[in-house]
Amino acid sequence: MVGALMEKIINIPNLLTLGRILLTPFIVYFILEQQPLMALVLMAVAGVTDMLDGAIAKHFDMQTTVGSYLDPMADKLLLVSTIVCLFYVDEVPLFVFLAVVFRDAIIVAGALAYEVVTRRLKMEPTFLSKTTTTVQIVYVLLALLHMAYGFSESLMLFAVWFTFVVTVASGVQYMVLWTYKAVHEEGEE
Repeated sequence: MVGALMEKIINIPNLLTLGRILLTPFIVYFILEQQPLMALVLMAVAGVTDMLDGAIAKHFDMQTTVGSYLDPMADKLLLVSTIVCLFYVDEVPLFVFLAVVFRDAIIVAGALAYEVVTRRLKMEPTFLSKTTTTVQIVYVLLALLHMAYGFSESLMLFAVWFTFVVTVASGVQYMVLWTYKAVHEEGEE
């Protein structure tokens, strides 16, 4: 029984997610040490693991409750850490930094409040949330490329505003959905 449980928890998708968590401090280190190419390579690897873990879990029926919580936590750790560091080294503007940090704070606070109110928290990312994660990963990759090679300012300006708009929209969507669900489910009791 313990072996079957461990097999369900320790599977390829969850190991990929753990790998993303383990890569995060190295990415942070390389950003802070002004080594954007090393950070870029590791961030690209982390982005690939984010795409693969979900695809493998769905395709091979390896989805687990642990994975449904671990994956978004790994994403938040990776993206908030890199955005904070890129802000610190002046590669990310204040408003994008604040949007990313507040969105994730809203999601975490909302999840905790939802669990307290309903005792029925189930991690179900929306399409917009998944899109936001992808957009933020691409934005971090572009910021690292810009840090390393200093390319088109107009492309960076577009990336900044697109990331900001998608991040804010996702944060608002989470607030609306969780408020609706909490009120609806509390009314059922």
